Amino acid sequence: MKGEIIYKILNSLGDGMLDYVDFTNAFMKAGYGATGNKINYEFSKIQNRRISLEINRQKINNLKKYLQKLKSEGLILESNSKQIYLSNKGKNKLNNFQNSFSLNKNLYQPKTGDRVIIISYDIPVAFNKERNILRDMLRTLGFNLVHKSVWVGKVLLPVRFLADLSRLGILEYLEILEVTKNGTLKYKN
Repeated sequence: MKGEIIYKILNSLGDGMLDYVDFTNAFMKAGYGATGNKINYEFSKIQNRRISLEINRQKINNLKKYLQKLKSEGLILESNSKQIYLSNKGKNKLNNFQNSFSLNKNLYQPKTGDRVIIISYDIPVAFNKERNILRDMLRTLGFNLVHKSVWVGKVLLPVRFLADLSRLGILEYLEILEVTKNGTLKYKN
Protein backbone atom coordinates (compact mmCIF):
# COMPACT_ATOMS: atom_id res chain seq x y z
CA MET A 1 0.00 0.00 0.00
CA LYS A 2 1.19 3.49 -0.77
CA GLY A 3 2.59 5.26 2.29
CA GLU A 4 3.02 1.98 4.23
CA ILE A 5 6.62 2.74 5.24
CA ILE A 6 5.65 6.25 6.36
CA TYR A 7 2.76 4.79 8.35
CA LYS A 8 5.04 2.24 10.06
CA ILE A 9 7.57 4.92 11.00
CA LEU A 10 4.94 7.29 12.35
CA ASN A 11 3.15 4.46 14.15
CA SER A 12 6.40 3.30 15.79
CA LEU A 13 7.16 6.79 16.98
CA GLY A 14 3.69 7.31 18.40
CA ASP A 15 3.83 9.92 21.14
CA GLY A 16 7.41 9.18 22.17
CA MET A 17 10.79 10.23 20.92
CA LEU A 18 13.22 7.62 19.65
CA ASP A 19 16.92 7.66 19.02
CA TYR A 20 17.27 8.23 15.27
CA VAL A 21 20.19 5.83 14.75
CA ASP A 22 18.64 3.05 16.84
CA PHE A 23 15.30 3.46 15.11
CA THR A 24 16.95 3.31 11.67
CA ASN A 25 18.86 0.16 12.65
CA ALA A 26 15.70 -1.43 14.03
CA PHE A 27 13.74 -0.54 10.88
CA MET A 28 16.44 -2.01 8.65
CA LYS A 29 16.83 -5.13 10.78
CA ALA A 30 13.06 -5.74 10.89
CA GLY A 31 12.89 -5.70 7.09
CA TYR A 32 10.75 -3.95 4.50
CA GLY A 33 7.54 -5.88 5.10
CA ALA A 34 7.76 -5.96 8.90
CA THR A 35 4.90 -4.92 11.13
CA GLY A 36 5.10 -2.04 13.57
CA ASN A 37 5.35 -4.52 16.43
CA LYS A 38 8.37 -6.19 14.82
CA ILE A 39 10.04 -2.78 14.39
CA ASN A 40 9.30 -1.94 18.04
CA TYR A 41 10.67 -5.33 19.09
CA GLU A 42 13.93 -4.79 17.18
CA PHE A 43 14.18 -1.25 18.56
CA SER A 44 13.76 -2.45 22.15
CA LYS A 45 16.47 -5.10 21.61
CA ILE A 46 18.86 -2.43 20.32
CA GLN A 47 18.01 -0.08 23.21
CA ASN A 48 18.43 -2.87 25.79
CA ARG A 49 21.82 -3.74 24.31
CA ARG A 50 22.84 -0.07 24.48
CA ILE A 51 21.70 0.20 28.12
CA SER A 52 23.54 -3.01 29.01
CA LEU A 53 26.75 -1.71 27.40
CA GLU A 54 26.41 1.59 29.28
CA ILE A 55 25.92 -0.23 32.59
CA ASN A 56 28.96 -2.42 31.91
CA ARG A 57 31.01 0.65 30.97
CA GLN A 58 29.98 2.29 34.24
CA LYS A 59 30.88 -0.83 36.23
CA ILE A 60 34.31 -0.92 34.59
CA ASN A 61 34.85 2.78 35.38
CA ASN A 62 33.82 2.21 39.01
CA LEU A 63 36.25 -0.71 39.27
CA LYS A 64 39.06 1.41 37.77
CA LYS A 65 38.33 4.19 40.31
CA TYR A 66 38.39 1.68 43.17
CA LEU A 67 41.66 0.17 41.97
CA GLN A 68 43.12 3.68 41.71
CA LYS A 69 42.00 4.32 45.29
CA LEU A 70 43.73 1.12 46.44
CA LYS A 71 46.88 2.20 44.57
CA SER A 72 46.82 5.66 46.15
CA GLU A 73 46.45 4.06 49.60
CA GLY A 74 49.47 1.90 48.82
CA LEU A 75 47.59 -1.40 49.11
CA ILE A 76 48.26 -2.55 45.54
CA LEU A 77 51.08 -1.92 43.11
CA GLU A 78 51.26 -2.09 39.31
CA SER A 79 54.13 -3.67 37.39
CA ASN A 80 55.58 -2.33 34.14
CA SER A 81 53.49 -4.91 32.26
CA LYS A 82 50.31 -3.45 33.85
CA GLN A 83 49.76 -6.38 36.22
CA ILE A 84 48.60 -5.54 39.73
CA TYR A 85 49.73 -7.21 42.93
CA LEU A 86 49.52 -6.69 46.69
CA SER A 87 52.04 -4.44 48.37
CA ASN A 88 53.36 -5.28 51.83
CA LYS A 89 50.82 -2.85 53.24
CA GLY A 90 48.11 -4.65 51.25
CA LYS A 91 49.26 -8.04 52.55
CA ASN A 92 49.08 -6.74 56.13
CA LYS A 93 45.57 -5.37 55.53
CA LEU A 94 44.48 -8.70 54.02
CA ASN A 95 45.95 -10.51 57.05
CA ASN A 96 43.98 -8.25 59.37
CA PHE A 97 40.77 -9.01 57.49
CA GLN A 98 41.42 -12.75 57.61
CA ASN A 99 42.21 -12.63 61.33
CA SER A 100 39.07 -10.69 62.15
CA PHE A 101 35.96 -12.66 62.99
CA SER A 102 34.64 -14.75 60.15
CA LEU A 103 32.28 -17.68 60.11
CA ASN A 104 34.02 -21.04 60.15
CA LYS A 105 31.23 -23.24 58.81
CA ASN A 106 32.99 -26.38 60.06
CA LEU A 107 32.31 -25.23 63.64
CA TYR A 108 28.57 -24.93 62.94
CA GLN A 109 27.47 -28.32 61.72
CA PRO A 110 23.67 -28.71 61.91
CA LYS A 111 22.50 -31.18 64.56
CA THR A 112 18.80 -31.93 64.90
CA GLY A 113 17.28 -31.50 68.33
CA ASP A 114 14.04 -32.66 69.98
CA ARG A 115 12.51 -29.24 70.49
CA VAL A 116 11.84 -26.26 68.29
CA ILE A 117 14.13 -23.29 68.88
CA ILE A 118 13.02 -19.77 68.00
CA ILE A 119 15.62 -17.04 67.65
CA SER A 120 14.44 -13.45 67.33
CA TYR A 121 16.59 -10.36 67.17
CA ASP A 122 16.47 -6.60 66.86
CA ILE A 123 20.04 -5.60 66.08
CA PRO A 124 20.89 -1.88 65.61
CA VAL A 125 22.08 -0.65 62.21
CA ALA A 126 25.57 -0.06 63.59
CA PHE A 127 25.94 -3.86 63.74
CA ASN A 128 25.06 -4.63 60.08
CA LYS A 129 28.17 -6.77 59.56
CA GLU A 130 27.48 -8.75 62.72
CA ARG A 131 23.82 -9.21 61.73
CA ASN A 132 24.94 -10.72 58.41
CA ILE A 133 27.32 -13.07 60.22
CA LEU A 134 24.46 -14.12 62.52
CA ARG A 135 22.22 -14.89 59.51
CA ASP A 136 24.98 -17.04 58.01
CA MET A 137 25.37 -18.87 61.33
CA LEU A 138 21.62 -19.54 61.54
CA ARG A 139 21.40 -20.79 57.94
CA THR A 140 24.41 -23.04 58.49
CA LEU A 141 22.88 -24.49 61.64
CA GLY A 142 19.68 -25.34 59.75
CA PHE A 143 17.32 -22.60 60.92
CA ASN A 144 14.57 -21.29 58.64
CA LEU A 145 13.54 -17.66 58.35
CA VAL A 146 9.84 -17.26 59.23
CA HIS A 147 9.71 -13.48 59.55
CA LYS A 148 12.08 -10.58 58.99
CA SER A 149 14.20 -11.33 62.07
CA VAL A 150 12.65 -14.52 63.43
CA TRP A 151 14.27 -17.89 62.76
CA VAL A 152 12.92 -21.34 63.67
CA GLY A 153 14.54 -24.74 63.71
CA LYS A 154 14.71 -28.10 65.46
CA VAL A 155 18.39 -27.56 66.11
CA LEU A 156 20.84 -28.19 68.92
CA LEU A 157 22.74 -24.96 69.50
CA PRO A 158 26.49 -25.44 69.92
CA VAL A 159 28.05 -23.90 73.04
CA ARG A 160 30.42 -21.98 70.78
CA PHE A 161 27.42 -20.24 69.17
CA LEU A 162 26.64 -18.23 72.34
CA ALA A 163 30.33 -17.46 72.89
CA ASP A 164 30.66 -16.15 69.33
CA LEU A 165 27.52 -14.02 69.69
CA SER A 166 28.99 -12.51 72.83
CA ARG A 167 32.31 -11.91 71.06
CA LEU A 168 30.44 -10.16 68.22
CA GLY A 169 28.77 -7.93 70.83
CA ILE A 170 25.19 -8.74 69.74
CA LEU A 171 24.08 -11.31 72.33
CA GLU A 172 22.06 -8.68 74.20
CA TYR A 173 19.92 -8.03 71.08
CA LEU A 174 18.80 -11.67 70.73
CA GLU A 175 16.02 -13.70 72.29
CA ILE A 176 16.43 -17.47 72.14
CA LEU A 177 13.33 -19.46 73.00
CA GLU A 178 12.75 -23.19 73.27
CA VAL A 179 9.23 -24.39 72.49
CA THR A 180 8.12 -27.02 75.00
CA LYS A 181 4.45 -27.29 73.98
CA ASN A 182 2.85 -27.43 70.55
CA GLY A 183 1.02 -24.34 69.39
CA THR A 184 -0.34 -23.11 66.09
CA LEU A 185 3.10 -22.82 64.52
CA LYS A 186 4.08 -26.10 62.90
CA TYR A 187 7.71 -26.85 62.17
CA LYS A 188 8.47 -27.54 58.49
CA ASN A 189 11.17 -29.96 57.38
